[in-house]
Amino acid sequence: MKRNILFLAIGLLFCSSTYGQTFKQDFRTALKAKDLVQAEKILNAWDFADANDPELYSSYFNFYTTKSLEKDSTVLDKEYADKALEFISEGIERYPTRYDMRLAKIIMLERLRDFTTYTDEIINLINYSKKIEHNWKGENFSLIKEPEEVFFGSVMEFQEKLFAEEKTSLYKNISRISNEMVKNYPKHTQSWLNISTIHVLQKEYDKSIEALLKAVDLEPKNAIVLFNIGHVYGLKGDIVNSKKYFELTVANSTNKEERLKEAAQRKLDSMK
Repeated sequence: MKRNILFLAIGLLFCSSTYGQTFKQDFRTALKAKDLVQAEKILNAWDFADANDPELYSSYFNFYTTKSLEKDSTVLDKEYADKALEFISEGIERYPTRYDMRLAKIIMLERLRDFTTYTDEIINLINYSKKIEHNWKGENFSLIKEPEEVFFGSVMEFQEKLFAEEKTSLYKNISRISNEMVKNYPKHTQSWLNISTIHVLQKEYDKSIEALLKAVDLEPKNAIVLFNIGHVYGLKGDIVNSKKYFELTVANSTNKEERLKEAAQRKLDSMK
């Protein structure tokens, strides 16, 4: 599954320029045919002809990523993967608004399990998105459709990967990203939820509630937030407040949140 996600990102990197169209198309054909010898020859010729073509850096990334999976399609060869990162990093430095390049780099870092650099790159993404007001570019440097939604969705997916590792050593990474998000986007409810979750996992219940109360100020009828507040108050042994927020959960759950409503009701029944 992860391999499919990686190549989905790589696929986004193929785009055209007037001069580089033939090189790109020939390279793409060679890579699809798994003719890496021919693909490398095309890259060398392309590099000589137009080293400033942004698609050249994307294609180098694709080439070395493919090379990294040549011996084992499920395990990256780090030497070639590092080479791919080298080229995509240069591409990002030259063309910082290219969202596809940043996405590919972050996914590669996750595959390499370099979670420190992975976290750094996500934070770079957050800060740069704020700087350019989400005016990210994709193929042919066209504006990405609904860039703000795409950006927030990507960051949450990156966070989910860290949570999925279930490692206490990564709590600090999740906290760094979430705190950077609320610093730049203080009204982003999900980031406050992530912050509260990390505090719960560390049994820092008061800090968790503090984050959740900020979230509920933003969305007073958000049943997920209300349920979490009730849950954390329960962990603290504060039955009065726990009951209060479970009752609010029941009252504010939508039709799509029936299971959440039922869970809150079970909590209330257990308090009788």
